[in-house]
Amino acid sequence: MSPSTRAPLYLAVALGTLLATGPLVAEPNSAATSYTNAKYGFSLAVPGDVFKLVETRNSQDGQLWESRDGQGRLLAVAATNASSETPTSYRSFVMQQSYGGATFDYTPIRDNWFVLSGRMADGRLFYERITFACEGRYIYGWQMTYPAAEKQRYDRIVEQIHRSFRAGRGEDGKCGRQARDRT
Repeated sequence: MSPSTRAPLYLAVALGTLLATGPLVAEPNSAATSYTNAKYGFSLAVPGDVFKLVETRNSQDGQLWESRDGQGRLLAVAATNASSETPTSYRSFVMQQSYGGATFDYTPIRDNWFVLSGRMADGRLFYERITFACEGRYIYGWQMTYPAAEKQRYDRIVEQIHRSFRAGRGEDGKCGRQARDRT
């Protein structure tokens, strides 16, 4: 299957469905605001003093935040793995489709997750963490982009979010076990 026909087009679809459709909604200033996705069960702590929530068309699949100065973006999404991607195949797809022309600084891959970090062709920095859950049936991830001039500041934020991120266990919270047990 060619990269252009793969589904889900995880971040491409997520970005398309989560683009802002209305005014920005500010979160209260705080050290961290906890976000838990009701549909897929993933969670992370978002620095409320840095990011504000962006109103989206499809918040069931995730959320988009923009830094208060407009320079950084944080996206957290989940999707079913309809095309049976593996961490290796999906990593290659994301590297080609989302980061063409990028320079990668950090790219570990394990059995059920990978990280991509580096500099995009436009000079902005990125960090993306993708986790496969429920024997690969669900893909969870978050991505942050930010200006290179703010690297030291945003690298600390990346670490905070990385430590707080928890992938969910499918749409039912049990990796679909109940549905499979009934069949």
